[in-house]
Amino acid sequence: MTGTRLAMACRVCDGRDVELFLDLTDQPHCNRLIPPELADRREPHFPLRAGFCHACTLVQIDHTIPKESMFSDYPYVSGTTKTLVEHFRQTAARLVERYGLGPQNLVVDIGSNDGTWLRQYEPFGLRRCGVEPAANVVDLARAAGVPTLNRFFNAETAEIVRAQNGPASLITAAGVFFHLEELHSVVQGIVALLKPDGVFVVQAIYLGGMIENTAFDQIYHEHLCYYTLRSLEQLFARHGLEVFDVSVVPVHGGSLEAHVGFPGAHPVGDAVRRMRADEEARGYGRFETYAAFAENVRRLQGDLLGLLERLHAEGKTVHAYGAPAKGATLLNAFGIGPRLVQVAAEKNPMKFGRMIPGVRIPIVEEGSVPAPDAYLVLAWNFIDEFLARERRYLENGGAFIVPVPELKVITAADLPAAA
Repeated sequence: MTGTRLAMACRVCDGRDVELFLDLTDQPHCNRLIPPELADRREPHFPLRAGFCHACTLVQIDHTIPKESMFSDYPYVSGTTKTLVEHFRQTAARLVERYGLGPQNLVVDIGSNDGTWLRQYEPFGLRRCGVEPAANVVDLARAAGVPTLNRFFNAETAEIVRAQNGPASLITAAGVFFHLEELHSVVQGIVALLKPDGVFVVQAIYLGGMIENTAFDQIYHEHLCYYTLRSLEQLFARHGLEVFDVSVVPVHGGSLEAHVGFPGAHPVGDAVRRMRADEEARGYGRFETYAAFAENVRRLQGDLLGLLERLHAEGKTVHAYGAPAKGATLLNAFGIGPRLVQVAAEKNPMKFGRMIPGVRIPIVEEGSVPAPDAYLVLAWNFIDEFLARERRYLENGGAFIVPVPELKVITAADLPAAA
């Protein structure tokens, strides 16, 4: 695999030196869940390959499924998980305090989903505008009182938002910035919409965390780009913006939060310089780091399959805990189907009665079937919330199999003493 160049131009710098380091096989679109009436048909599969740009260090996949196919109708809802709601509540309060925002200020959220983040600004009286392409979740946002434009965000949409609302003091994007097919048009839109002293705050799964946690399952067709600070700075510099503050926040197993503005509008903090140095020391700008990551993925594959085969041979039942997009990547890449994992238990009613694409594991409502001997936790980034919720299940002899960041089996013996 090493030495194979992908037939693509880099999504940030347009360079042609993008080297393949991880091939996760041809896979279906992870969020195109299969309804019962299509159970006998094979859905389209597409290459899922990750490469490293030797020019600007961006990690990216080479195949693009058109955004209209992936995001016009969408089964993911931000408000389902308590951890995420609380994260957005704390983040909104922090940004309002730091930038002195109030009723005179406009906040625009790109990829606003059901409006969960924008709802957290309501106590502060900010003017709000969401931009979301999925009509089904736009309806949820509007029902919750969040003004939402049903469009993909790009340079043209930014002009519409500005004409209707004026310039933005704060633009945010969480869990969406690595999705962007029109990447440069989106950044042009941010430039056009932002006030001269305004701030764009982006939260994106941090490639450094993915490397350290072997979180390969965060690679899927919706995620076109995987950022370090260095590659993100390369993108913004092309459009006359600079990162002036940066941190890693714990949500989604570690997300990069970058504060971006026009040069000189905000002093560049020491955190930016420290992260640049840390990334250099950890080798995030070298291909060898990603080749080693791929080796770790294959080692995890062998360990997890060995455990599931052993449980199957012992007659034990295993269900998936949740049916997140990242779970489809793991299951399809490792070849784990209903023989080893019989069903996936979910809270999101949009997923009930459907099947995980590719592997065709049925998705059922939590509590609608007897509890298994063990759960394979696909949404491992919310493990603390799940352990608190399922304490009784574990105390009654159940187990959680957590594949990332390293394979482990959690039982009641591993729980802290009850308060």
